[in-house]
Amino acid sequence: MRRCLLFLLCLFSCSLILASFDPFSYPVGTVIIDAGHGGHDPGAVATWSFAGGTIYERDLTLDIAKRLYALLRVSHPELEVLMTRNNDTFVSLADRCTMAYSLPLRPKTSALFVSIHVNSAASRSAKGFEILTKRQSKQVVFLDEKTPAENIASFSSHTTPSLNRLLNHRNLLVAATFEQTMSENLITAVNRGVKERDLWVLNSVRMPAVLVEVGFLSNEEDARNLISPQYRQRLAQVLLLAIERCL
Repeated sequence: MRRCLLFLLCLFSCSLILASFDPFSYPVGTVIIDAGHGGHDPGAVATWSFAGGTIYERDLTLDIAKRLYALLRVSHPELEVLMTRNNDTFVSLADRCTMAYSLPLRPKTSALFVSIHVNSAASRSAKGFEILTKRQSKQVVFLDEKTPAENIASFSSHTTPSLNRLLNHRNLLVAATFEQTMSENLITAVNRGVKERDLWVLNSVRMPAVLVEVGFLSNEEDARNLISPQYRQRLAQVLLLAIERCL
């Protein structure tokens, strides 16, 4: 009788551990790089004489994303690294999110979604980088017809509010890591901090995600940096370091 009670107690304890396990705390096995805008959606646009014409956000984000992809493939061949676009084509926000959320994850791994953008403002004095993360009050659905069968086990032992709390916690950790890494390694850039935003691409990927605004195209100093291939390579290297700190 005692042995039976101990067995039942063990089963109950194991079920509690399983129910409380954070599915976003598994080691990152998949990184999705999202180059903002593309195709007929140029994103931010600016014309500077030193640039020899008009600069489009879509071109800069794709270039940085490609550089980051190449660095990740070389330094971490064990990772599955995907891009939402690898050329100048338009990919809708819904398609970007579906691509991320419908991806089957390898057992006991998590994923990280990094969206790369360039900022713009009415005031030319605004400059620097900032990290955007999902608004914590925004509740997203995790289990629906789009959920890959491989991912159901990670989510099914939690309620939707519980999953949102766990995701919010992980998002803040990831965002803080990106902010600190960029601040330490881009010492001349202005750190505009971490900000919560109610953005489709952050809500609907349903995995830890950050949107990195790497600078302001409307600011002369930032624009001069962004048109430099060397600076974009440096940005890719810093983003790589931030991702490595999240693995």
